[in-house]
Amino acid sequence: MLTARTLTEAQVYVGLVTAADPDLPAVPAPGPQPGVNVTEGPEAWTFASQAGDIVIPYASERAATTVGAWFGLGKSRLIDAAQWAIVSATFARRALDADLAYTGAPGQDRSPVELNWEFAADAVSEAIKFLPDGADEVPDAEIWTEYGKQAKARHPHLVSRAKLYDDLEYYRGTLEDFRALYRNS
Repeated sequence: MLTARTLTEAQVYVGLVTAADPDLPAVPAPGPQPGVNVTEGPEAWTFASQAGDIVIPYASERAATTVGAWFGLGKSRLIDAAQWAIVSATFARRALDADLAYTGAPGQDRSPVELNWEFAADAVSEAIKFLPDGADEVPDAEIWTEYGKQAKARHPHLVSRAKLYDDLEYYRGTLEDFRALYRNS
């Protein structure tokens, strides 16, 4: 059985493995809903998804929530480094679209912009976890899915140290700029 660190990671995984278009992963799949597709066990939830049953230990979810790690602590065992890089780009595209539509009008919800930039930064941080100290890129062994291998073949620098850290800086900087610009709205 599959194990996720958090319910959010489980949902991202389902989006990846059920995506119809490999260039647009993380399409929102039906999320975990207690009593509908999530059952409680003695030590973990079981999420019955289109990708199969996924176990999410309560302790893992609680630890991640405590420190604000949406996707979980440690390295993912479900989603490889290339997949995380693609997921981050997907959230960044969503953030940019929401950012371009945001006018700062009174009452306009700015959370779609902020949340997507936060998720983009957090997802690329997940890919960075796979970088060994001093390595220029994530090793091929850390890209175990066919999807990840194809993504890296299409985009050879997808999991290079330079690209991952550039993306992280861009996502965090853009979020900071957005918040500074609309601080009073």
